[in-house]
Amino acid sequence: MRDDAPETSVQPYLPRRSVHLDFHTSPLITPIAQDFDPQEFADRFSRLGVDSVTLFAKCHHGQLYYDTDRAERHPGLGGVDLLRSQIEALRPLGIRTPIYISVLFDEHAATTRPDWVCVDDEGGPVRVDSHGVPGWHVLDMTSGYRSYLAEQVTDVLEHFPDADGFFYDICFDQTSFSATARAAAIAAGFDPDSAVGRLDAAAAVSHDYMGRLRDMVAGEGHDGVPRSIFFNSRPRLRLADELGYSTHDEIEALPTGGWGYAYAPSVARSVIPIQPRAIGMTGRFFGSWGDSASLHPAAALQYESLQMVSLGLGICIGDSLPPTGRSHEAVTARLADTFGHVQKVQDAAVGATRVAEVAVMRAPIAAGEDVIHADAPGAGELAALRLLTSRGIDFDFIGPGDDLAGYGAVIVLSGVGIDDGVVRSLTLHVESGGALVLSGLPDELGPLGELTGLFSTDALGFAREFVRPVPAATGLPDFDFVLPGTVRRVRSADDATVLATVTEPYFDRTVDRFSGHEYTPAGSATAYPAVVSRGRVAAAAFGLFETYGATGVPEIGELALATLETVYPRPTLSLRGAAHLEGTLFRRDGASIVHLLSYLPSRRALADIETVVDPVPARDVEVRVRAEGGVPRAVHTLDGTAIPFTLEDGYVRFTVSFDDGHCLVVVEEE
Repeated sequence: MRDDAPETSVQPYLPRRSVHLDFHTSPLITPIAQDFDPQEFADRFSRLGVDSVTLFAKCHHGQLYYDTDRAERHPGLGGVDLLRSQIEALRPLGIRTPIYISVLFDEHAATTRPDWVCVDDEGGPVRVDSHGVPGWHVLDMTSGYRSYLAEQVTDVLEHFPDADGFFYDICFDQTSFSATARAAAIAAGFDPDSAVGRLDAAAAVSHDYMGRLRDMVAGEGHDGVPRSIFFNSRPRLRLADELGYSTHDEIEALPTGGWGYAYAPSVARSVIPIQPRAIGMTGRFFGSWGDSASLHPAAALQYESLQMVSLGLGICIGDSLPPTGRSHEAVTARLADTFGHVQKVQDAAVGATRVAEVAVMRAPIAAGEDVIHADAPGAGELAALRLLTSRGIDFDFIGPGDDLAGYGAVIVLSGVGIDDGVVRSLTLHVESGGALVLSGLPDELGPLGELTGLFSTDALGFAREFVRPVPAATGLPDFDFVLPGTVRRVRSADDATVLATVTEPYFDRTVDRFSGHEYTPAGSATAYPAVVSRGRVAAAAFGLFETYGATGVPEIGELALATLETVYPRPTLSLRGAAHLEGTLFRRDGASIVHLLSYLPSRRALADIETVVDPVPARDVEVRVRAEGGVPRAVHTLDGTAIPFTLEDGYVRFTVSFDDGHCLVVVEEE
């Protein structure tokens, strides 16, 4: 039995621990589900302690897995009404069962009606490669396939009128050069002969069918709770505009399957400010979806799950049901270990609210068909993720026009369009007591000059230059660190503190004029500032965070952190420990809850896959938590072990060591 009751609000239920149970099974495999046992199925998920399992009505092969008269019913099912049997096995346990439907992938439709398949610019069918071989055809939602899909959804509703929710998969924006797509684009006012016009038309088509599919299934589930509805594979650049389609967000991110280990925590921090009703989704596969004959390392599964929990999200772990219909014990055991620990951690933080005290303002994500790459963090975002979490400073990614209220500090990444409205917002933030860091400067400083204490000059730089930290201001050595580019020439106000200066090379390197292997050595130090601070405002005349994210040079990262610390010296939580550590903070009445993660993804084979095999023991991690509610009376770990602490300068200070990759510390106050 799951341990928590369904939400009593009008919102659809949002799972805390769930499984996404894949069943993409070719019609060439027959029989299927011959070993399915409802009792064994129920016992398995009861053992996992989950509150929701997403089950398949229709897979990428276009096959249906319930007792229907439609021709797409999987030919290997025989007399098994698989989906109904699964639902009836789980509901008595209080486990919800949203229904999965594949949208743009449907091999049955593609092979029986090739005129419904998207067309590329050479007139051929659009296919998505699957692990290096031709894979799924992509269906065209301006063709007759749209009505065909609607008929399938209607059939599912007729058979399961009390469904708890719907998970629509493969809903990315797909361009097509078909006659129907061209006509639809023209009718909607887009130019089908331009790349931008085709992308805009594809987005409009997506919104059209998403609205229709949403309206078709809107209603209440078996217990009167509104159905959950989610459209997967949507680009986050449109999340704010698409809130009306999905009831929540699911951040699909298998690090070993092409997403990498920075994707999920980065995207989550972009999603949460817009749609806090969200869960993270990883998978039990060693590689990506479909790598079902493999197991995700136990440490990796725990890390990825706990990382989402440490951001206040529910978790979902993807699994794959074998064609026989019976799961492997090895898979069940691995999932049970992860879910068991996660449940303890979630229970310890019930009622607590995540403390995100920094906003990292970034430029809007560029449009593109590849959702993974479009949403993936750039250099500046990656730097913020790595640097801030290692110090326990939690943050959100926001856009230029977003509200800054509630954030103690704002970091503006290079490339953000800083118009008059953004300048007013940043100025008001500083005047209200907030801190500001500019990682790079806009072309026109304008009013930012008075705010930052930096003013433009006419001097020009070199193609590749160096930055020299000021040791007294940063704690870094008096050394010239090379940059990948130039530093903008500015002068600083008299009351500004220079944190780093520019050093120029002897000359620019050219084909016939060079010195050394890679770049001309550092030559003359200059009086031009590279980084300055002024009151609660700091600014870099080059992309400070972007440079660290692109190069990984440790001292550049330390300079970025020192710059933030200069204007924001008293964060609510701060850590001192190994660089790979991650820390987040939650608050509830009378208590602070600190999550510490110590894992280190690595590449251990020729295969281009990073994973986590073991947790990294953490030693003597220094933690400082600002005491907000009163005098601290106890500090202890999840298992109740007391931790010695002191109260200094308004902070609870303690040191902790742990071996298993995760430590949850509770600071109780009187």
